[in-house]
Amino acid sequence: MVEGGAAPALAAEFRLKGVSNSRPQVQFKMWEWMETELPKRTNGRVNLEVTSLPELGLTGFELVRVMKAGLVDMADVLPTYVSGDVPLIEGVDLPGFFSLEEFDKSHKAHVAWHKVMKANEAKLGGAFVGSYAYAYQVLYSRKPIQALTDLRGLKVRVFGAAQTDFIRALGGEPVSLPVAEVYTALERGAVDAAITGTIAGFSLKWYEVTKYMVDLQIGPVMIALVVSKRTWDKLPADLRKVLEEVGADLTVRGWDLARSSTLEGMEENKKKGMTWIARKPQWRPVIQEAVQRSVLPGWLKRAGADGKAAFNEVLGPFTGFVAP
Repeated sequence: MVEGGAAPALAAEFRLKGVSNSRPQVQFKMWEWMETELPKRTNGRVNLEVTSLPELGLTGFELVRVMKAGLVDMADVLPTYVSGDVPLIEGVDLPGFFSLEEFDKSHKAHVAWHKVMKANEAKLGGAFVGSYAYAYQVLYSRKPIQALTDLRGLKVRVFGAAQTDFIRALGGEPVSLPVAEVYTALERGAVDAAITGTIAGFSLKWYEVTKYMVDLQIGPVMIALVVSKRTWDKLPADLRKVLEEVGADLTVRGWDLARSSTLEGMEENKKKGMTWIARKPQWRPVIQEAVQRSVLPGWLKRAGADGKAAFNEVLGPFTGFVAP
């Protein structure tokens, strides 16, 4: 939490507690970079101590409530994880929009979506200062998926309401689990498959409990860097500016990392014996129909009129879809 005495603002020291989604994942490097960068850019006035959700006994699904309560200073907030509390911001991460070959387009769409994140800061519980991304999301499966009909009846770990709609539309049975519980669920057969990024699954050693990586055109997903309102309000203007500048630099670094780690995750998993199953051309219209008939309408129902307006203004030009 923010700690400061009665000393003048320029002499004050702020010790911020940051919470990353998962320490083993490559994106934790972004937090390590911030741990070094914040003291450097503030002449020691801001120090950052980072922990992870599992270490705090949190799942990530409750982070909006945690931020609003001011229990942490900075955190990874995944729109897909907090879609139950703030459904509107999940719009950019609806599955089925961007293929593996369209990573650059997805990147541009996510950066354009920043204006929507800023407009919804009150719902997030803090100041949105930047984003980065998890690598391209794939299905880690214990069973081969040679046709989309092979998904029927499979229990699939998802995160977020839109992924739930997506997997259900394709015939699977969605199961919501925090990432820390997925390895054991796959190992025991409690779930047949699970969605995560190529590098995340490798870092979490899912290659030990699955055999296939399947491209369902899910795309990368955003991680929002949010500073709790309670903390933001206590910081002087010059330190807020530093956090905004760090957030802007993190956005560039983080999306570059997502791009490179997508390919790295694919290759490293293959070295461990996993088989890559590329999206087949005949899958694309089926996936688009799932988006049009289930995923997008489901999200619009949750997000309301503001969601429709934001989608058509910001995402429509990138996705080719129109919110009716």
